[in-house]
Amino acid sequence: MLLVQVPAAASSWDYTIGTSDTPTTINAAATSAVVDTTNREIRLPRSAPNTVAFWPDDSPDFAVLTPTEVKHFSYTGTQWVENTILRVGPVSNPTAVAAPAPFPDVVVAEGDSLRRYSFTGSAMLNNPALAVAGLAGVAALGVRDLDTAGIVGSQVHVYTGQSRNSALEPSVSFTNPVALALFQDSNNMVVLEPNRVRYFLSTGSSKVEAPALAITGLTAPKAVAAGDGFDVAVIDGNQVKHYSFSGSAMVYNSFLSITSGLSAPTSVALRPGSHDRLVADGDQVRYYRWNGSSFDAPVTISVPGLSSVGSFASGASVESVGFNPESPASKVRVRAAHSLPNGTTVTWSVTADGTNWVKRWRVRGTASGTVLEVSPNNGGTWTSIGTADSAAPGVNNTQLWTDVPAGTSVRWRAELSRTSADTPRIRALVPGGVAVRLDVARPPHSPAVNPGGPACHPTTTPALSWTFSDPDSGDYQTAYQVQIVRPNLTLVLDTGKVLSGSTSYTVPTSAAPDQTGPLWSAGEYEFKVRVKVWDSSDLESAWSNYADFCVTAFERPRIAEIASPPPGQTSPVPANPATHIVIPPGMAEVNLPKAKAGAKVTLIVDSVGPLTAVTPRFPYRTFQASTGDISNLNPWGSKVNRFTVDFWTSASLEDCPTGTVVQMDWSGTASTLNPTFRAPPYAAGVVRTEGTVLNDYFVVLRGRD
Repeated sequence: MLLVQVPAAASSWDYTIGTSDTPTTINAAATSAVVDTTNREIRLPRSAPNTVAFWPDDSPDFAVLTPTEVKHFSYTGTQWVENTILRVGPVSNPTAVAAPAPFPDVVVAEGDSLRRYSFTGSAMLNNPALAVAGLAGVAALGVRDLDTAGIVGSQVHVYTGQSRNSALEPSVSFTNPVALALFQDSNNMVVLEPNRVRYFLSTGSSKVEAPALAITGLTAPKAVAAGDGFDVAVIDGNQVKHYSFSGSAMVYNSFLSITSGLSAPTSVALRPGSHDRLVADGDQVRYYRWNGSSFDAPVTISVPGLSSVGSFASGASVESVGFNPESPASKVRVRAAHSLPNGTTVTWSVTADGTNWVKRWRVRGTASGTVLEVSPNNGGTWTSIGTADSAAPGVNNTQLWTDVPAGTSVRWRAELSRTSADTPRIRALVPGGVAVRLDVARPPHSPAVNPGGPACHPTTTPALSWTFSDPDSGDYQTAYQVQIVRPNLTLVLDTGKVLSGSTSYTVPTSAAPDQTGPLWSAGEYEFKVRVKVWDSSDLESAWSNYADFCVTAFERPRIAEIASPPPGQTSPVPANPATHIVIPPGMAEVNLPKAKAGAKVTLIVDSVGPLTAVTPRFPYRTFQASTGDISNLNPWGSKVNRFTVDFWTSASLEDCPTGTVVQMDWSGTASTLNPTFRAPPYAAGVVRTEGTVLNDYFVVLRGRD
């Protein structure tokens, strides 16, 4: 039987974060992290949801935050130009800007403070009386008149003037909040989380969440803006999605959404009293003017440094496309190289079917170095197993393998997060080297069994072999299991899982005198065998197809009686099989049982196969031992038989001197198979002679007178 081998597919995929492999490796629609092919690294994006702002007086003027100042752009009737008189700066480490009433006030979150700037008649100056210490350096900012809101940790804090106003705050904690927005025509608020917008309505004394107004289905949201009424705009990936109130829920508004033309949007602002909007896109501000039925082509204003404003986002993820290993993979491993400042983490998950993700390991940067941890329960608990270097693509760390539901859409996902000011980075140790390596382990192919046919085996210990083949290049067998059954599939022998790379198995027989071999005990001579194997990833194949084989052979010759044993030789008890002397295969001459020349020896031989005739022979030197009648325990033609026969040599020491080896040679005829078969060269012999039975007798001479 020959194995038809399935063509092997690639069992690993490398990613260098280059311009050539990024388009074919990264699933952009499911990625919010920055994939930088110039610096060949993946990092957290800059979180800058508030770098552009309109004032609430429906003016077309807008403010833009740069790394060193706030620029004010005014509309001349035909174009927007910078109004340098209303410029604010210099500012230090700014992260967000907002434009409250009265015009042209601006609120700026700087590294160590939250400042409000007002126009004095000649310049924009800081107004210390309206500074808010509790919102220094926040990245997400919202204002309404004297109310200022910002995201602090997992909560939203609101200040009226310089005093905390808990009545305007949602009394909940958020999951990695990204941004917020205050409505200018109400006390309502929206808060953006990584996959949804939560809507909060004001009761006058508190904020109450309205779950029916939640916006869900977001994949990579970055910023949110509040418009008139209940309208909300969300930057999701490279689109600005607009949602309007339908009477009972928020619904997607395709007319007011921007679905193309943006490359790296980070901030959006809605102009009060209009459908106009601003989008910060890289180092450009794009002004979209609504003409009554659609947006005109955007007016683009270059603002150098705009893309570097803000702080690193608290979290983001990157996901690969699905790789097809051609045959289903059930074990997956991802390895990667990292740069991990203190307070940063990268958590890795894998899937084989594209749906069921398993979180397996993570690396963390700490004050004392990096830590590599694995999880046995999908991120429930973590155990340290080394440093981040132990997860590098070139390190064969078997603890990173993950059992997953089998499939042919193999993917990896990395979740980047931080608690410090810096970002974790995924990048190769050598620029252009492998940054991420994805491996799969697929079960070996079902083996093809060679039962050693087509003729019947002339032994009850046949060697059964099979072929090992695995779709993963370089994989090898580490274990096997063999099952032998009768034609009706009832079990004869099961090896269980045997840890071995051998691709053959020899059926054993019993060495115990009172026990039979498994094939004789089965009462059959026709059998079926099947095999399954395990590979170096401990993945098991399916069972092979059953292969047929048969046996016509003699087995387990054993001495049941020695009529006159020489000194030192114990004679078996015929009625007690436990005392019988088994002649095992390969028994050497020196170990053969001893019998005197001329002594009767009783031999029992089992056979498998429907024999109709048996001829036992016991040659020694140039002679043949004499034999008595042969008896068969079972009827002739039975599938298994047990024969008993007596034999004896010449008692003459000239014919049979001490040390003579008596061999055994059996032949038989099978009724259904017809061939005559002979016992193999089973052992050196059956007995070795010592002395003669003539010494058991003596002659008494008598005389007569």
